[in-house]
Amino acid sequence: MTGIEPARGGFTIHYLDPLGHICPYLHRSFYLRVYLIPFSLLLAVDIPMEISKLINIQRLVLDDNHIERLPVNLGKLQSLKVMTLDGNRITSLPDELGQLVRLERLSILGNMLTCLPETIGSLRNLVLLNVSNNKLKSLPESIGSCYSLEELQANDNLIGELPASICNLIHLKSLCLNNNNIGQIPANLLKDCKALQNISLHNNPISMDQFQQMEGFEEFEARRRKKFDKQIDSNVMISSKGLNEGVDK
Repeated sequence: MTGIEPARGGFTIHYLDPLGHICPYLHRSFYLRVYLIPFSLLLAVDIPMEISKLINIQRLVLDDNHIERLPVNLGKLQSLKVMTLDGNRITSLPDELGQLVRLERLSILGNMLTCLPETIGSLRNLVLLNVSNNKLKSLPESIGSCYSLEELQANDNLIGELPASICNLIHLKSLCLNNNNIGQIPANLLKDCKALQNISLHNNPISMDQFQQMEGFEEFEARRRKKFDKQIDSNVMISSKGLNEGVDK
């Protein structure tokens, strides 16, 4: 099954063999910039090693398939800026993930991850990280080295505490950690993360009193309210839970 269609910044290719596996000849497309496998068509649990030949690829979308692991030569995709692997069966990520130094958006929502590699800290251009709905018990200390990170989503995991290094994320605007086991957050989070406008910790053991007593809470609250005031002025619809402190009472 083969199909090529225009896509912003390049083109999208659907290239599967008769059994629905990624075609082993995809390495012939050296100038491919976008690689997309339609959901529910990929039957293989492995991505072929030949994918490393796509040295110009900028966007890799492999959502809603049966992938269990990533190839160790994934780090050779040096032009990659966006990678989404939502809805697969991935249990771990290779250390080579840290070689994707141009990566800006990484989403691995709805997999079976139990941990993230320490090498994720090498992703200095990463702006968005979504690891929600996995089995993570913690985030690596190296996450604090992802200096460009603006949005971190890790809802629906088993996370018990956050690494102190998360306070290094001075560009972080949104932190979503609903439905975890977090009883406290680093004491300097609200003080050091001066760009933080939204934090969501619903269905965690942390209390509202703990949250409000943190240093920097008043400044954070001012930023949060200013953000929502702008949205209201722009006629942006806000849900009933849109304007709250992000922590259960």
